[in-house]
Amino acid sequence: MKIKNTIRVILADDHEVVRRGIRKILEKASNILVIGEAGTGAGALCLVQTLKPDVLVLDIEMPDMNGIGVARELRTKNVPVSIVILSACDDDHFIEATLQVREDRYLNKSESPAKIREVISQVSELHAITMASLLIFLLPKIGWVLYQAFSVA
Repeated sequence: MKIKNTIRVILADDHEVVRRGIRKILEKASNILVIGEAGTGAGALCLVQTLKPDVLVLDIEMPDMNGIGVARELRTKNVPVSIVILSACDDDHFIEATLQVREDRYLNKSESPAKIREVISQVSELHAITMASLLIFLLPKIGWVLYQAFSVA
């Protein structure tokens, strides 16, 4: 079930050449639009809060704040964004740390371009379905609270 047509993505990696390469990979998909790029963790946080993407593609090792710290902060603040960690790190410590911050997917940079595009589409769809389900669950409750607050007894 596809709720949105275009998946809005922010790329966060401290290497500009890597960001360019990932952008080129993603631009080959007609349903993915890269709306911003960041070279630092703080820059990624700022862009996510300003541009409100559907998906953040995040490297683990970045200056000032690593990707795990970025993901942790976004999850702590309940920012509605899907997070795909895309890293060259195969270290079990990093992979375990990403699981603790509830990223949506972890991919190695050696994955095929098609796989990267596929995963971004998958996490975006899951996020959209989750948000729609939450809204369907909350609407009757919000309506009842408003009815009680404004009804004349």
